[in-house]
Amino acid sequence: MLPYLKDGDIVFFEKYKKNKSILKNRQIVIFNHPLKNKKLIKRVHSVNRNNVEVIGDNIEFSEDSNKFGLINNEKIIGIVTSKLTIPKLKNFLIQKNRSTSLNPK
Repeated sequence: MLPYLKDGDIVFFEKYKKNKSILKNRQIVIFNHPLKNKKLIKRVHSVNRNNVEVIGDNIEFSEDSNKFGLINNEKIIGIVTSKLTIPKLKNFLIQKNRSTSLNPK
């Protein structure tokens, strides 16, 4: 999912609920690979009633619907709501450490 997601990024997601969650083009979803025992994160390219076409942001190197076809909605685990990059996490922890006295006098 480069350039949007990089190794080490932490993603937060909303659990996908069949017949309740609404999938839209350009959303990022987490799903079970339709052929292999692994999870993937890809961007929704198109949606129909029971299937979703997913495309990676780095199309040249992406393992996505161009290689394995549409995925059934039942394979979707969640919809990504936000991300946290490692530098942001490191800065947050440094700021928190500075504002919280670990050795009160």
